[in-house]
Formats: sequence, structure tokens, C-alpha cells
Amino acid sequence: MPHPSPVRSRPEVRPGDRVAFGLKTAYGAGYMVNVWGSQLLKVLSASIFVTGMGMSPAHIGWVFLIFRLWDACLDPFMGWISDNTRTRWGRRRPWVLVGGVLTGMVFPFLWLGQADWSEAAKLGYLIGIGLVFYTVFTIWVMPYQSMLTEMSPDTDERTSISAHQSFWGKLATILGTWIWTITQLPVFNDPITGEPDSLRGMRFVGLALGMVIILVSVLPAFLIKERNPDFIRKQPKEPFWPNFKRTFTNVPFRILAIFALVFSFGINLVQGQMFYLRTFYALKGDTVFSAKLTGVEGTLSLVIGVISIPFFAWLCRRIGKKETLMVSTGIIMLATWLSWFTYTPSYPWLALVTGTLLSPGYVGIYLVIPSMIADVVDSEELRCGDRREGGFNAIFSWMNKAAMSLAYGIAGMIVVWCGFEIAKRAAQTPEVFQNMRICFALLPSAFMIPALFLLARYPLSHGRMDEIRSALEARRGRI
Repeated sequence: MPHPSPVRSRPEVRPGDRVAFGLKTAYGAGYMVNVWGSQLLKVLSASIFVTGMGMSPAHIGWVFLIFRLWDACLDPFMGWISDNTRTRWGRRRPWVLVGGVLTGMVFPFLWLGQADWSEAAKLGYLIGIGLVFYTVFTIWVMPYQSMLTEMSPDTDERTSISAHQSFWGKLATILGTWIWTITQLPVFNDPITGEPDSLRGMRFVGLALGMVIILVSVLPAFLIKERNPDFIRKQPKEPFWPNFKRTFTNVPFRILAIFALVFSFGINLVQGQMFYLRTFYALKGDTVFSAKLTGVEGTLSLVIGVISIPFFAWLCRRIGKKETLMVSTGIIMLATWLSWFTYTPSYPWLALVTGTLLSPGYVGIYLVIPSMIADVVDSEELRCGDRREGGFNAIFSWMNKAAMSLAYGIAGMIVVWCGFEIAKRAAQTPEVFQNMRICFALLPSAFMIPALFLLARYPLSHGRMDEIRSALEARRGRI
């Protein structure tokens, strides 16, 4: 039976379990690379690839389907490789160093496609370089994510580390929202026509971001050391398939992973429509205004998101991680419902409400879930006697990306099914925009509501985690 989360003050974190602020900062800063690697292409797909390169929204949907399927196939193998690596520097640090450098080197090549290429050439280049990018990104991100569990055995300290991740993730997100505006600065205008050329601007921005990625991504490799190297060295290596199958027999993990899968599928079905509804419906095709509005939205989202981080960290300690995840999901559903009223040509600035309200919801979700996965790893050690941080993080990521892959593939078709034609820009029929608004407002809730009923069965409360830690320390001592 699930253990209820009592509303009570949590005991203080033991001094030996605390992680220094500098180490939390170094690890959290690495999350910027996670955000740029996993989300930036999606965020810029409509403004750079569709508007800048002239690619079809449906084709972009299929491109991201391929990316996510490839990424999802690599994740479990990289997690398994990371868990079974044995070096004097630990299991994660060599991969984080190599993967981070390669990720930064490949990133600028994503933006070298040409608008005058044929559609087939654009697709071929984007798919090819994208597969290379997501390969090296996976080499970095799977070991990086696994480090969180190893930094502290305390469930609340893990939430604190996740809060640092959320802060740096918000900084990365706000930069992502201003990138389109930056690419339309006069310095990047087409030298012949003098018109804004976001694709040309993105090549320079991509080069700068690539260098930042290299610098930030390697910080955990140099500063975050494995907490329990002697225990890990004694742990036998396990073949891939038994490891893969055993992961799904962990009930708390199965509940959490299926929740994330359904949630991710629901929101990513319509996430891309925000650009089309804001730019071509609410702003009547004014891309310059839309770019600025996107930047303003990002700034507001950063402020509200940063303010909400300590709130959600407090809420986790006060009512429990599962309950905090439910609250966060409810905020996201509310934001999508309000979009029916906030995306309107009469008051274009109201479009800020939906995007800004989504921010605290995402903060709560992405602050809590990594900490919950760390708790799942502890429950698995109690059940089976070994620690497989990489395996759980990788398979969780695999399921999440599989859902995103399918959603991306369908999302482009939904835009086309609604009747949207990029060549018409703001001159769509009223029925087209109405179809898109209905989809954005209601489709996510059709998936999130069942996901919440499933999440209610998640059993790892604060009380249960205290019991698990006591049992583990009695068996193998403190780490």
C-alpha cells in the first residue's frame, strides 16, 4: 500500500549528506547543456527551420520523430555502459568530459542548412547532422543525469540539488527564448536584400553557444566525484537485457515512468502550436513583434520560475514529492485551458499569460522528477542489492523520448490536419485557427488527467524513504 505523506516538518539534513553550494552550482550549471541539447531545436524549429528555411511543418514533425527515436534507442545502452564503467575517475566523469566536448563541437553544424536547397536536401542534411548531434549528446547527458543520485543519500538534499538544476535550466530557457530575437538583429540582415535573416544569424549564435556548451558541460567531470567508489567496485557488472527487463519490475519506477510518458505525449502534441497561434493568429503574422514577445515571455517566465523554485522545494518537504508533482501538472493544465481566452488578436499581449503560467508548472515537474528517480534507485538497492543510477535514468529518458518522438511525429500532422498552410501565414481561415485553439486548450488534459490518477498510486513517500534509508544503512553502512 502507498505510504501517505504526513504534513510535518522534515528533519535537518545530516552534515555528511550536505553538498557544498559550489558543487551544486557546478552540477546545476551543466543543466543548461541539457536544456539546449534536448529543447532548443524544438523551440527554434518553427522560427528557424520552417520560417527561415521554408521547410514544411509536417516534415519537421517527422524529423523530430526520427531524432527522438534515435535518441531513445541510444539512451538505455549509454546508461548501461555508464553503470558498468570502472575507471580510477569513476563511472560517469570520463563520459561527461568526452561527451560534453563533442556536443559543443557538433552543435554549430546544426544550423548550416541553406534556404535555397531542395526540400529533400534540407531534410537529408538536418537528419544526418541531427543524428550525429544526438549521439554525442547522449554520451554526455546519461552519465550527467546519473550523477545527481550519487551526490547525496538524503532525499531532501537531492531535491535541493534539483532546485539548483532548475535555476540554471531557467537561465538556459530564457536565452533560448531570446535567440530568435537576437538572430533578427540588423547585423545579421541579408547583405543583398537587407531583410532580417534569422537563419544567417543562427549560424553565428550557434557557434557561440557551442563554445559555451564545451565550457559548462565539463564542469561536473572535473568537480563531481563518485561518493561510494569502493562499494561500486565490488558491484558485479550485469548484461544489458537482464538489466533492462529488471528495471520495469520496480513498481515505483513503472508508475513514475508511465506518468511522465503520458504527460510528455499530451503536452508535446500541441507545444509547437504556440508559435503558430501567437505569430499568425494573435499577432497577425508580425514575426518581429512575435520574436520580441517571445523574449519578453521568456524573461517573465525566468523571473516567475526562479521565484517558484524555493516554493516547490518547500512544498516537497511539506506535503511530499508526489503531491507537488500533482500540483505542478494542475498548473500546466490551467495554462492550456486559459489559452482559449489569452490568444486573441484583440489583445495580443495576453498571449504572455499562457506561456508565463506554464513556467512554474514546468519548474515543479522538472525539479521533483529527478529527485524521485533518485529515490527509486534507493528502493531498487533495497530490493535487489545493487545501484543502477544510469540504467534507471536512461530507461526513464528512453520512455519519455519515445513519447516525445511519437508526439512530434503526430504534432506536425495535427497542424496540417487543422488546415494550416505556412505559405498563407496569417491569411488562414477562421476555422483553421479555431481548430488549432481547441487542440491546444483541450488535448493535453485528455492525457494528463488519467496520468494523475496513476500517479496517485506512487508509494515512495517521505516516511517510506526514511524506512528505506535506515534499512540500507543497516545492511551496508552509510555512504
